[in-house]
Amino acid sequence: MTPDEIFESYIKPYSQGCCMHYSILQPEMQYFQHEYGLISYIKKYGCYFVLADPIFKYSEKEFRVELIKKFLNKYNRVSFVQISKQFAELLNDEFNYYSTQIGNERLINIQKWKISGKRKQVIRTSCNQVAKNEINILESPLENGFDTISSNWLRTRQVKKREIKFLIRTHPYFEIDTRTFCAYDSDGNLMAYIIFDPIFENGRCVGYVPDISRSSAKFKQGIFYAIMVEAIKKFKNEGFEYLNLGLSPLILNSNSKSFESEKLRSIFKIIRKYGAKMYNYNGINYTKSRFIDESAKEKEGVTNPVYFCHKSPLPLFKITAVFKASNVI
Repeated sequence: MTPDEIFESYIKPYSQGCCMHYSILQPEMQYFQHEYGLISYIKKYGCYFVLADPIFKYSEKEFRVELIKKFLNKYNRVSFVQISKQFAELLNDEFNYYSTQIGNERLINIQKWKISGKRKQVIRTSCNQVAKNEINILESPLENGFDTISSNWLRTRQVKKREIKFLIRTHPYFEIDTRTFCAYDSDGNLMAYIIFDPIFENGRCVGYVPDISRSSAKFKQGIFYAIMVEAIKKFKNEGFEYLNLGLSPLILNSNSKSFESEKLRSIFKIIRKYGAKMYNYNGINYTKSRFIDESAKEKEGVTNPVYFCHKSPLPLFKITAVFKASNVI
C-alpha cells in the first residue's frame, strides 16, 4: 500500500490518539495488513521491530489479540518500540512480553494551557526576545527553504552529520495535513521552523505533535519555545484538544511496573548517564518539561510512559539494533 492509502484507510479512521502513527509512513516501513487492523514494522539485522501501537479496527480485546497472534505466527524475533502502557500490558498479559519503559510523552491540554508560572519563565524570555528582535512567527505552509537551516542545525548536535530516523521521522517524505510554523528575522530571512504532524482520534484530527524542529544558532534564547507558543495559540483558537510533545527518551519513572525488566532499566539508566555524546537526553527532557507544571492546581497536561516490549529480560542485541536502525550509532 502507498503512504496515501495507509493514511486514508487506517490512520485517519482508526488511529486512537497515537502521536506515532504519522511516523509509520516512513519509506523503510513495511506493513502487515489484516481484517482486524494494521501493524507497521521494519526488519533490521534479522529482527522485526514494530513501531508504535498497531492500528486496530475494533476495540474489542479478542480482535486485538487475534491481530497480534497472526503477526507473531508469521514473524519471529519481534520487538515493539514506542508503544503505550495499555498495549504494553496487553503484550505482557497475552504473550508474556516484558514491557520496559523507554521514556515518556507529555500532552499539553491546549484549551487550559497558559504561559504564566515559574516553570515557564524560560518560555516567556524567549517570547520577549523574539519581540525585541522583531522576529516574525507565521504559519507558512508553502515554505520550503529548510535545507540550510537544517544542515547548520545538525552541525551543532553532539552527533554531527547524522540525523535520527525511525524513532523520529525525517523530512520530507509525506506532508499531507501537517502544519508548518516559521520564524523570520526583520529582513525576512528564515531562522527556524517546526513541522507539526496531525494526531487523529475517532476519525478526526484532535491535535498535533511537533515532529520536526530546526533553528539557527544565532538566536540564543530558544526560539523553539516562541514558535511553540504561537502554534498553541492558533491551535487553541481552532478548537483542538491537545499537543503531544513527543518522546523524552530514557526519562524513566521512579517506580517500575511488575512487567518491566529491571536489568534493562539499569542499562537504560547507564546509557542516559554516559550517552550524552550520542543524544542530548537531559536537554530534550528539560525543554519539554517547561511546558507543563504537573504540580499546578489546574492541570494543563499529563505525562504518560512509553515502552519497549521484548521477549528476553536483557535484549542487548535488539537494543543495539534499534539504535543502529535509528542512526544513533
